[in-house]
Amino acid sequence: MVWLVCIALTEELPEPLPEGYRKVITGVGKVNAAMALSRILASNESIEGVINYGTAGGFERQHKGQLLSVASVLERDMDCTGLGLAPYMTFGETVALIATDNGQGVVCGTGDSFGPAAADYDIVEMEAYALAKVCQAFKQPFYCYKYVSDISTDADAHQQWQANVARGARAFLQRLVAGDCH
Repeated sequence: MVWLVCIALTEELPEPLPEGYRKVITGVGKVNAAMALSRILASNESIEGVINYGTAGGFERQHKGQLLSVASVLERDMDCTGLGLAPYMTFGETVALIATDNGQGVVCGTGDSFGPAAADYDIVEMEAYALAKVCQAFKQPFYCYKYVSDISTDADAHQQWQANVARGARAFLQRLVAGDCH
């Protein structure tokens, strides 16, 4: 049995993982993430669970430089409100939030664009909701951790990400090695 550690980009976690973990580079965005994880889960029965690690943009300055546990995720760019649905909902769903197995932490808004702050979520990124949705479909445990590398509304967010991505990788790897990720 192995735990999958899903990341979008190699830069987010360039180091090898300890025994019992397999790195999956999904690519950026919800579609790429869902396709990559679905392909593996559909063809492999020896998966113990999924951990999503990656960088995220924050809105609160105190979150910058922190490795955060994600309690739940939502699809922040799903907007069917013009069709009478609640924000972040689409047809056939009964709730907007998907709870992770972390149990506590922040709310992460996933979308395919760099998003503005919203009262409904604490951080933003581009893959977690899709990975959580796939894990629901395959009945897999899902844990999620995000390192806040930048303040998403700052003009230099990309430079902040470049300067901090390695710090996040070190923080997550320390936590993984210590056994604090599931």
